[in-house]
Amino acid sequence: MLYKEIEKALKNVIIIDNKNIVESGWVKKIDLLNNEIRIYLSLSNPTMHIKNKLIKEINRSIKNQNILDTIRIKIEIKSETKIKPGIKNIIAVASGKGGVGKSTVATNIAVSLVKMGFYVGLLDADIYGPSIPLMFNLKEESVNLQQHKNGILNPITSYGVKIISIGFFSKYGQAIVWRGPMVTKVLRQFMYETNWGELDFLIVDLPPGTGDIHLSLLQEISLFKLKGIVIVSTSQKIALSDVNRSVGMFRIQSIYVPILGIIENMSYVLSKKTKEKYYFFGKNGVKDFSKEMNLFFLGEIPMLQTIREYSDLGIPIVLENKEIRNLFINITKNIIKQIKL
Repeated sequence: MLYKEIEKALKNVIIIDNKNIVESGWVKKIDLLNNEIRIYLSLSNPTMHIKNKLIKEINRSIKNQNILDTIRIKIEIKSETKIKPGIKNIIAVASGKGGVGKSTVATNIAVSLVKMGFYVGLLDADIYGPSIPLMFNLKEESVNLQQHKNGILNPITSYGVKIISIGFFSKYGQAIVWRGPMVTKVLRQFMYETNWGELDFLIVDLPPGTGDIHLSLLQEISLFKLKGIVIVSTSQKIALSDVNRSVGMFRIQSIYVPILGIIENMSYVLSKKTKEKYYFFGKNGVKDFSKEMNLFFLGEIPMLQTIREYSDLGIPIVLENKEIRNLFINITKNIIKQIKL
């Protein structure tokens, strides 16, 4: 109801040619977060005068709509960015701690989207520890920069997913010892200078933790193309304490990115004999955390030996195990629902 009232108020803000800012496509997102409404607009090279005028008109229109005084209004106006026009949606996959299966989850979400009929790309942003080439059985593949005109990179396709990774430019297992500016430069190239073509979804596998790389990458990705973050964690308290820091970073006002939800990975081990579930990392830890932090719980993935075995072989588990495939398909559907396509 509140969302519709806000949208109605925005339709009363008229710009050129008697069009309102909703009809013109200027309004990119409306997020409702607790007692705060965040409105994101995108304009081509907006001047400070235009920004101030828009903010004034939007606040006036919302006030006239008699929306509760307890609701805070935050308006953010940005210039259009140069993200490839063929990429419709960008989803980043993050984790507070390494070793929780983030890349495995990102891989299987990407392949699940392909199974659902979407065109999908996967950007491996974990420069210091690229796992994606191994996940797709591409660890011996390489991209020769000399073969590409105008510096445009051609991604490698595996299982229907277009993939770019620093692992394609170095020997398998070779350490990448770069400072932050170099990492940022490479990530910019992966984002802007890769021949992605037409994609329904670009999945970005972020490095674990929080830091300069995350800040730089989130600033590079257009806020209006980045639909949000999917967080992966186990129920272990140590893992969740790091996730708590990640959530805090994504919700910082200056870099605010919507969190689409959280996935509990390695949730339980299922006894083959009794079918009883054993929760090695604790029961419902992620689910309880999601309620506490007001996050959508996207689903849970069990700890199975076959997931590890197929990952090591470079075969996404969703291609081989019907039960796990259904779990990932349901999680992927939940993600799509959250971004409101």
